[in-house]
Amino acid sequence: MDDGFETCVVFVLGYPGVGKRTVGSHLTELLDGVLVDNQLINIPLLTLFKWDGKFPIPMEIWDRVLPIREAVLGTIEDLAPRTNSYVFTNVLEDDDDGAHHYDRIRSLAHRRGSLFLAVMLDCDVEEQVRRIDSPDRNALLKGSDPEGYRRHRELTRLFEPPSQDVVHIDTTAVPPQQNAATIYEVLLNRGLMRSKTSRENARMRNASTERHVRNHEGDGD
Repeated sequence: MDDGFETCVVFVLGYPGVGKRTVGSHLTELLDGVLVDNQLINIPLLTLFKWDGKFPIPMEIWDRVLPIREAVLGTIEDLAPRTNSYVFTNVLEDDDDGAHHYDRIRSLAHRRGSLFLAVMLDCDVEEQVRRIDSPDRNALLKGSDPEGYRRHRELTRLFEPPSQDVVHIDTTAVPPQQNAATIYEVLLNRGLMRSKTSRENARMRNASTERHVRNHEGDGD
């Protein structure tokens, strides 16, 4: 597209607890897009177990997640408005399944004529473990066993997207809003056009900042 991309598909990846959903939520607001957090797809089945994020569940459940994921992706591809941007989140391991899932999302973006960007989030392992057992994760039926996820990180190698597709961001000490803004700037630099809604959101944020500055002028005198 000579004039740039009107929409984008962003795939936010990383270990559990590094902030994928939180950063993705803020990015979705900037894009006026749709967040497809991986837990959106998992919850229908995990709810049947009243899962607390800790006790073991049958591994076969993940095979039954696949048709749900395909239904979501198929709906986006065939029925959802072409004017929508999407932010996906997931943990992809370095195996054939991870590579296939990655290619599925990237191909979806290309077929929709959307700009594609992968984002690999990371953070200090102690900060990751601290975040795991949180009320927010528990409410979303996400895994909440800190030491279990410490072992998972030690033993699990993640899929690494091609260098031309991906940006890496450390979330250890940077607020999620700032990380989302960084990703948004990368998208703009790669050809994403600002939507009317995102321009209006930016105008409102700038106006709010200006009001805040005016209200605090002279505070240091």
